[in-house]
Amino acid sequence: MQNYADLLFVDDVRALQDLDGTGEKYAAVYPSRTAEALDDATLEFIERRESFYIASVSPSGWPYVQHRGGPKGFLKATGKNQLGFADYRGNRQYVTMGHAVKNDRVALILMDYEYRTRLKILGHLKMVKLEDADPAVVERLETPGEGRVERIATIDVVAIDWNCPQYIPQLVSTDKVKLYVDAQLKDIAAENERLKAELALLKS
Repeated sequence: MQNYADLLFVDDVRALQDLDGTGEKYAAVYPSRTAEALDDATLEFIERRESFYIASVSPSGWPYVQHRGGPKGFLKATGKNQLGFADYRGNRQYVTMGHAVKNDRVALILMDYEYRTRLKILGHLKMVKLEDADPAVVERLETPGEGRVERIATIDVVAIDWNCPQYIPQLVSTDKVKLYVDAQLKDIAAENERLKAELALLKS
């Protein structure tokens, strides 16, 4: 894979960094942050996500950001440095898919709000009809109960970068909150029954 900064820190970006006094710092740090491949820790992070944001650019130059969601793990590795997801029937605007016809470059942001972690991905998007897709890839990406797959999307990853946690709000899923609250309520109910038994003994 390529270096994230080499692709995005173009001359105008570097000039602004130099004006801000951060240019030398980034120039020293980013060369060592080139990932040769998606390692196990990165893939584990990716396959725990329930959503991500994907940005594309129209032929007229306008950027578009789309939110994609699904069951945990719907975005999976489908090859070396390649990710994929099954595309189900949606609002049928085809904006991201249409942009990729002329310019297949996309940027993804994957968020873990609970642990305040963010992964940025650059890659090339390809979307094919179900009948034209590799059956093994379809089987890997299809999620039972989610309906009929219409297309398979694959992203050939070019570069990745982990972001700092600053300003990421810490959010916890409703499922985890429910587990915590249910456990607390169970303890309170048990304590209530114990106190009621003690009160009954005192009254006897």
